[in-house]
Amino acid sequence: MHTTHFLTNGKIQSAYNDVGSGPPFVLVHGFTGSKLDFHDQLEWFEDIRRLIALDQRGHGESSNYGPYDFDQLVTDLLGFLDELGITQCDLLGHSMGGMVAMRAVIQYPARFRSLILMDTAAEPIEMWSDEQRLQLDRLVEQEGCQALLPMMREQPANKAQQRGVDYLGEEEHWRRIAVKLAQMDPEAFSAFSAELTNNTSTLETLREIRCPTLILVGAKDVPFITPSRHMAEAIPNARLVTIPVAAHCPQYENAEAWRDAIRAHLTEPA
Repeated sequence: MHTTHFLTNGKIQSAYNDVGSGPPFVLVHGFTGSKLDFHDQLEWFEDIRRLIALDQRGHGESSNYGPYDFDQLVTDLLGFLDELGITQCDLLGHSMGGMVAMRAVIQYPARFRSLILMDTAAEPIEMWSDEQRLQLDRLVEQEGCQALLPMMREQPANKAQQRGVDYLGEEEHWRRIAVKLAQMDPEAFSAFSAELTNNTSTLETLREIRCPTLILVGAKDVPFITPSRHMAEAIPNARLVTIPVAAHCPQYENAEAWRDAIRAHLTEPA
């Protein structure tokens, strides 16, 4: 099911299963993503959880106006939980969504039963050089984020990434990416790409996290392997699980291993 939630400063669109019981399990997507990133997973844990996937500001069907920064995304997430009457939940953040999730848990620890940080980092991530980012900013400003699609299709997929394409099928894989890019606000693309590169490290503050924490990373997701180890070392009693034959999206690239790791985490005593 899908629904729109109106916050003080904007709206948040979400998708959820209406079957599961137990504490809600909230999924937060990454940069250029949307709730579509978890479309196929919404019913996987319905015997133990109600799953909710939301579109972050500037992405998907949520509000396409700023401010576009991590602080606003944390505010949006807490407002979203308040709107749904959720006092405590399990939280998963993927990539940029993980950067939002870790900040939310640090600022509002009582609101979260547990935390899953998936292919993310507590440190700045250099995706492009300043010159490359400027060129991309100009492109999306002039033609929209969908102008990035041909460039993305030209990049060769490694074995792990190809498993994700095969999971959905070539046509559906690219259809979903096209939808997400068409929905994204070009201003959000520019602001968040800069934020990912220039944000302040939260490694030291991660030591304040006390809820059960699982850190997931694809074995082939090279930019996030070392940052994942750093997070595991910083968060007390955090568990690091490397998903074999997976890159940045293990929920597709090795769905069975991802599902097993998530289920084991969710069924552990809080």
